[in-house]
Amino acid sequence: MPYGPQWRKHRALFHQYFNAGNTSDYHPLQLKETHVMLRNLAESPDVIYHHVRRSAAAVVMKASYGHQIAPEGDIYVTLADEALTGLAQSGIFGTFLVDYIPLLKYIPAWMPGAGFQRKARAWRKANQSMLNMPFEMVKQRMASNTAVPCFVTAELERGFQSSSQEYDEQLIKDVAAIAYAAGADTTVSAILSFFLAMTAYPEVLKKLQGEIDRVVGNERLPDFSDRNSIPYVDWVVWECLRWNPVTPFGLAHQVIEDDVYDGYWIPKGTTIIPNVWGILHDETTYPDPLRFDPDRYADSKRNAELGINELPYPAFGFGRRMCPGRWLAIDSVWIAVATVAATFDVLKALDEKGVPQEPDIEYTSTLLSRPKSLRCRIVPRSDATAALISQTAEYV
Repeated sequence: MPYGPQWRKHRALFHQYFNAGNTSDYHPLQLKETHVMLRNLAESPDVIYHHVRRSAAAVVMKASYGHQIAPEGDIYVTLADEALTGLAQSGIFGTFLVDYIPLLKYIPAWMPGAGFQRKARAWRKANQSMLNMPFEMVKQRMASNTAVPCFVTAELERGFQSSSQEYDEQLIKDVAAIAYAAGADTTVSAILSFFLAMTAYPEVLKKLQGEIDRVVGNERLPDFSDRNSIPYVDWVVWECLRWNPVTPFGLAHQVIEDDVYDGYWIPKGTTIIPNVWGILHDETTYPDPLRFDPDRYADSKRNAELGINELPYPAFGFGRRMCPGRWLAIDSVWIAVATVAATFDVLKALDEKGVPQEPDIEYTSTLLSRPKSLRCRIVPRSDATAALISQTAEYV
């Protein structure tokens, strides 16, 4: 969507519900779903991705649509995943020849070289299903008085009470879908990076566990009230976002007027592809950038001199199109990191001879990047922490 009045409407509505000031409204939901993830990890630790994916999806689906997802095979999560698969494959500029030769979009789909059209048609269908089906589900539940309060119900109720000129059903659909796309996959990728980093850097996990134990003790699990007392958790989250950013090439931007930057003439209409990975691995700003080192955020004076932001904002994009769901995603990652570290040891996988294997630090080359593989062992730190995990079921 090009920048303009309609884009501003979308951004304003999203910001109204998911800004930095009101994300605490979602903390009880995030804590509940994180506890579900802990129990699932304890029961079946070999499918980390599945449990992390389910947790992230549950938070956003409940916040946006008031929908409690099914433990397995939820239809609305499946629809969203199909739509986001298309985004991940097509979102990097240059993936398809049509990015360079726009006239190709007019050739018939049956012609050689027009495979992108067939893919685009399938992705468009998936996008429409993602937009419409969960939205219609909420409307049906509202009609039967079974809907759970959420973003969509709040906006529909407000729309019913306003004039037809102010009520824009398509806008509500769009923003609800954006919330899922902006929050769920960012959260998943960052949490998977956390598991990979803890496998590769066990000394970081030990320090993280020590900081949590010092503040929280061993009779309860961390929650959001502990946040200001455990800054090391924040540093680990920030480093997960920097070390291997979720969108290493960001989103393509287009210059809307002629510009000059650092002596370079940039004509109107130029496509700009931000190298997010390069920015967050600049040795002058982040010494030894390939190393996962949360302590790089400890010296605020030094960081100010180097130009290091505490939160690596480039990981969320730039300018007007910076990821609007970043605050919700950051909070979800924070509580996941804190509770997983408090309850589990993340260990290297063993080969057939019982020898620990170094993890492969390789990521997918898609718009939304995540570890290609995640070979590790996760085990409860003690019988006491295993009991704490089980006890979370009492508060569901």
